[in-house]
Amino acid sequence: MRKQWTNEPFNIAAARAETLDASWYLDPQVYELELERIFARTWQAVARVDEVAKPGDYVATDAAGEPIVVARDGSGRLRAYYNVCPHRAGALARGRGSRKSLQCLYHGWTFGLDGQLLRAPGMDGTEGFEPACFRLHEIRLETWGPYVFVNLDDDAPSLAAQWGDEFVRQTGVTLAGWRLVERSEYLIHCNWKVYMDNYAEGYHVPFAHPGLNREMSLDDLYVDVHPYFSTQRAVVRPSSQGNPNKRRYRNPQPGEQIRYHVIFPNFMIDDYPDNLSVNILKPVSVDQCLLTFEWYFKTDHDQQTIESMVKFADEVQYEDIEICEYVQQNLKSRSYQRGRFSARYEPGVHHFQALVHAYVNELPNPFLTVEHP
Repeated sequence: MRKQWTNEPFNIAAARAETLDASWYLDPQVYELELERIFARTWQAVARVDEVAKPGDYVATDAAGEPIVVARDGSGRLRAYYNVCPHRAGALARGRGSRKSLQCLYHGWTFGLDGQLLRAPGMDGTEGFEPACFRLHEIRLETWGPYVFVNLDDDAPSLAAQWGDEFVRQTGVTLAGWRLVERSEYLIHCNWKVYMDNYAEGYHVPFAHPGLNREMSLDDLYVDVHPYFSTQRAVVRPSSQGNPNKRRYRNPQPGEQIRYHVIFPNFMIDDYPDNLSVNILKPVSVDQCLLTFEWYFKTDHDQQTIESMVKFADEVQYEDIEICEYVQQNLKSRSYQRGRFSARYEPGVHHFQALVHAYVNELPNPFLTVEHP
């Protein structure tokens, strides 16, 4: 049963709101609008700073469906360009590496890492050809922690102004002093919003994540909502609860918390007492998304602790993937159109869906203009 996009008003009060209609997760028209109105207008993590640490280093990737290349020029400045030659749209780079210039793989036009056209073979005799008019199209770039972000919208607020400064103030998370120890990728067969909805709530933990449920209680789970991000937080269960041989945190300190941060639209941070992990979700198609998962630890953790936590998180990840892929299939059912939010446990999902609705409909961020419950 094909479901046509149903674009109805969205209630800013979670206790009164209905969820997005199922068609938002199924209709290719919605997906194309999201690429243009959400991903092309928000800050997207596209590389790690250490991948482009030295002059000449580059990474070819994509953002909002656009091919881009990130490079550090000869002066040490980080730059981002559309990975598109202005001659006839050839590609300038593939993969990652180190180069003194970017040369089109199609006709050999060569550009400096500052974007200037250096050589255009075979253009002698072309009337009115001005090399200075054919520099690479540069993209806005900022860094936050170990990540390089780009924004295709020249008029968007800076990353720091939009969410970076406020996120650090509210959560204390900066990634300073943490080291990357592991990285995984997961291709998930669901619409990107299905995964984000799932991540933004802990309502499902007692039923879907037995290992995680031993560490946190739904009774102690609370959600904080801010204009561009939300945080779920739960106190780690005391050591007296449950079988200590099955616990990940056997001797938690009083007040230690597990926190999950959702930064709109697709940047997430798992914040555990002994590690952090960053999740970056990239839409691939209307019913596929690619999740990059990177684990960070302080240098004083031993290898056994690191391996234990990575295994723990990986198990939770596969449990979530199974849930999300079932949901994607069930959204097609003629029996389902839209649902309701748990006002207690799903303010984060409501927050995320409200922002999706606002961006797609080119409306103001409702959490900047309205007092929400």
